[in-house]
Amino acid sequence: MAELSEDSSAEWEAAQWVARQMGNEPFDMEGFNAWLAADSQHKPLFDTMWHRIMGPAMDQALNSYGTQARSRRNRLAAGAVGLLALAGGYGAWPSVELFMAQPQDYAAAGGTIRQISLEDGTRLTLAGGAVVRVRYTRRDRLVELTGGTIFADVVHDENRPFRIDTGDARITDLGTRFEVSSKASSVRVTVESGAVRLGAKSWFGKRIDLFADQAGIMAGAEPRRTTDVSRDSIARWRNEWVEYRDAPLSQVVGDLESVSPLPIRIADRTLANLRVSGRIRLTDPLRQVDNLSFIHHFTVQRGEDAVILSHQ
Repeated sequence: MAELSEDSSAEWEAAQWVARQMGNEPFDMEGFNAWLAADSQHKPLFDTMWHRIMGPAMDQALNSYGTQARSRRNRLAAGAVGLLALAGGYGAWPSVELFMAQPQDYAAAGGTIRQISLEDGTRLTLAGGAVVRVRYTRRDRLVELTGGTIFADVVHDENRPFRIDTGDARITDLGTRFEVSSKASSVRVTVESGAVRLGAKSWFGKRIDLFADQAGIMAGAEPRRTTDVSRDSIARWRNEWVEYRDAPLSQVVGDLESVSPLPIRIADRTLANLRVSGRIRLTDPLRQVDNLSFIHHFTVQRGEDAVILSHQ
């Protein structure tokens, strides 16, 4: 890693902005944007420095040392602290503290539901093969979701933010109960009560606030709001089995898609309006789609990016 000094002004300025981003003081976004605009090299320089400290390489490096090599892990963390101190920001300590926190890993095997109570009383319900890593410190609460679907009932703490990172998205709790469904192509968030903030994990880009009965999706660089949802339709899979009576196929597929590893698309409106009755196991989405296709005579095509339902 290149040594930083006040003589290398651009690097030093980038390090200062990294430290300010990680600190607890109000961030001067206008000043930051002006600094980015002043030189085309500023943004890539900042990004390189930011990812060096906050990116998965640091996380992987810390984790690879594990508990059996704690002293080496501490030395590596101490190196990070040294860099941050050099960058001018002891205010960045909370982020380093988060990296040093011992993670707790939880998973729900495919087709199963698992409920977890965390130390602050927050409850997570996992399904769809969800895998999460939880790290808590005195000032931060971070859940990393690598795939699948979770429903979070968060105990709000203004002094201790609760965040979920998944894919390129970051969901920040503003006091709420909400569902996060993470697929390879997108992250979808639906809010049952309260509010969350959805945006990219980076410091750049748009963020949107979602309130009760609202949904948003992150399928690219920016989030967008989607059609509002009814409260009783959010995370129905928590009951595992649901009884439908004369429901449109689109509603059933919407419920199944929450825990499906792939998006499920209905090719035409006539099929979407097909009436469906019966008891359906929502935690086993792809098999249930196959069963429905046999009963109602439609075709299921499984591609790499989506499952397509169409008339034969």
